[in-house]
Amino acid sequence: MIKVILVLLSTLWLSVVAASWSEAAEDGINADDEYNFSWLDPEKKIYVLQNRRYTKANKLLLSLGAGLAKTSPYRSSYQIDPRVAYYFTENWGFEVLYQIFSNSPNNNYKALDSTGVRPNILEVKSQLAALLHWAPWYAKINVFNSILYFDWYFSGGVGTVSTDAIAGKNGATPNTGTSTGVKSYTGLFFGTGHQFHVNEHFVVRLDYTNVWFKAPERAISGANTNYTNSTFTVGVGLRL
Repeated sequence: MIKVILVLLSTLWLSVVAASWSEAAEDGINADDEYNFSWLDPEKKIYVLQNRRYTKANKLLLSLGAGLAKTSPYRSSYQIDPRVAYYFTENWGFEVLYQIFSNSPNNNYKALDSTGVRPNILEVKSQLAALLHWAPWYAKINVFNSILYFDWYFSGGVGTVSTDAIAGKNGATPNTGTSTGVKSYTGLFFGTGHQFHVNEHFVVRLDYTNVWFKAPERAISGANTNYTNSTFTVGVGLRL
């Protein structure tokens, strides 16, 4: 019975659409009208979604953000995130990213420290990268009866990750807390984000960035192994 009802409803819907197409054809609409929606919306309230109110091609974007970072199992990390981007088309652009981190012991570290054990820590101090942007999606959404325009982009590139390896303690270790100095490693950067257009020059950004790099497995010694860290940033930008 349900299948019969679905077939009948489908037939009715196709009949209505066919009638609309026929009416549109009688009104003189032809195949060359690429964005003609009159068959779908006789009252002509639909506007072309591809039209961009705010463009970014051949414009410079200066941004500043801040947010949370996950850099180590034993650190609570925050970061400041200045960026400079230039889009040479609406879909493709280039960005330089620099992130500065603030780190402090988290509950995992404090729990171990209370037992007399301190782990070796590879603490991320900063990151610098050059990223290629691909922004395939441009959208409009209605927010409290106001239209909000935004771009959704993906990024990838290469850069450096500057770290400080800090020696831990297991028993009477004489060099507890000793820093081996800042070292830099090559990292692969991947990310995604939204750019919300407030007006022609002002944007609000949401960015997620993930980084992979190789460093000593025991932070201060051992063979190289894979490390990863990620950041989530909220920021503002000025488009020139």
